[in-house]
This record gives sequence, structure tokens and C-alpha cells, in this order.
Amino acid sequence: AAASAAVLVSPMLIVHRQVLPLVPPTVWGLIVATGVAQAVYFSGLAGAYRHGDISLAYPLARALPVLAIAALSILLGAGGEIGRVSLIGMWLISAGCIILPLPYFRRLRLRDYGDVVYVMAVVAAIGTTGYTLLDDAALRQLRAVPDLPLSIPRITLLFITLQALSTATMLGLAALAYAPERRRLTALVRNRPLLRSGMLTGVVIMVTYGLVLAAMAYVRNVSYVAAFRQLSIPIGAVLGLTLGQEAPYRPKLAGIAAISMGLILVALV
Repeated sequence: AAASAAVLVSPMLIVHRQVLPLVPPTVWGLIVATGVAQAVYFSGLAGAYRHGDISLAYPLARALPVLAIAALSILLGAGGEIGRVSLIGMWLISAGCIILPLPYFRRLRLRDYGDVVYVMAVVAAIGTTGYTLLDDAALRQLRAVPDLPLSIPRITLLFITLQALSTATMLGLAALAYAPERRRLTALVRNRPLLRSGMLTGVVIMVTYGLVLAAMAYVRNVSYVAAFRQLSIPIGAVLGLTLGQEAPYRPKLAGIAAISMGLILVALV
């Protein structure tokens, strides 16, 4: 998936070949670091999917970065950019993500979150927190380069190209360094339907995250973008209830309500 995304956007390196020497060394360092963080995220998410239900792993992997990014922003001195009402909204979004996949409230037991699926989801959340903060820092530095003859959308296109190449490289090195992953990769390449699915996944990830990167240019603090990324979770849950005829469990309804209210509070500031 990462390799197909990198190949798709690689022509941007030719388009912007004269601009690459203007990229500051610190940004190159951030690009390498975000590749590592992306590799941690994908590895954690894949591990969670291998050991458990996607409906349990994905919301948890998405819930924790909302608060983690806000907390780190505060620790780094950018807390003044986040309003108190928005912080309450972020808490509601995280809480809604955690309870939404539960069939019953009594299933919410702390000891259950020690299972490997949740541990791997936490690893994915750490990766998400890392690459979100790193990408925001890199884009802010790129936009601040005085001699860079690019508009904000073109800066985003250039960065996502470099980020996709870094991610593909780091994931490739991780897979090649681990024998079981090498065997899985070999089997995947030989399986045409799975290979096509992986390539399509990479394209979708790149396009959607490209929109997230573009949104970073229009917020005071990246925490707002991290929060609004979770809009997909209540939308998916509502579609499941209406189109998929899923059972309207109380935790699911409460989770949808909490996330929706949290998004409204974040948007108010």
C-alpha cells in the first residue's frame, strides 16, 4: 500500500526538482522521522487487525491520539492555541470512540484492554500521534521558507510525496528485516487480487491523508485536525445502522452522540 502510494506521487519529484534543494535540513530530518512513525502506526494497526475485530481496534487507535496530540501541544507550549471548550469536545470524541464498539456498557472493563489487540491499537495510536505532530512541524517550516516558490496546495503535494517515499522505505526495511514479514510479502506479491487490494488501499490512504495535510494549513493548532479526523467514525456507525441494519446498541448510540457533540464543541472555537 505504501509503495503504490509512493510510486503514484513520485512524478512530483520531477515537477519540483528545482525546489528540492530549498528544503531545509530540519525538514528532511522530520521526513525521515515521520516515515518511522508511520511504520509504527501501520505495524500496530496491522497487528491489532490480526488479533481482533476491526470494530474494536480501529476506534481505540483513533481515540487516543485526539487527547495525546492535545496534551503534547500543551506540554510544548502551544496549549494557548486550544480553547477550553475544544478540549472538552476532544474528551467527548475520545470517550465516544471507546464506547461506540461495545455491545453493552457492562463490557467496559479496564482489564479487557490488556488484550493484545488493544496493546497493538495503542502502538498504532502512538504512531498516529507521532506522525501527526511531525508532519505539522514539517509543513509549518516548509510554508515559512521565504524563497520557496510554491503555493500552500503545492507545498502539500510536495510534502506528501516525500512523506510517502519515507513511509514506504521505512515499512520496506521493517518487513525485510523480519523473516515472517518477508514470507508474507512474498505471498502477497504472488497473489494478484490481494496485491491489487493493497495498491488501491495505498491510493485511498494517500488521497485522504493528503486532505488532512492540506487542512493543517488552516488551523491554529494541529489538535483540531486530529479531532475532526474522527468524523468518519460516527458517519460509518450511522451508515451501519441505516444501510447495514446493525443492531442499535445503547453504547453505539451514546458513542455517536458523544462524538457528534464533541465535534460541534471543537468547531465552535
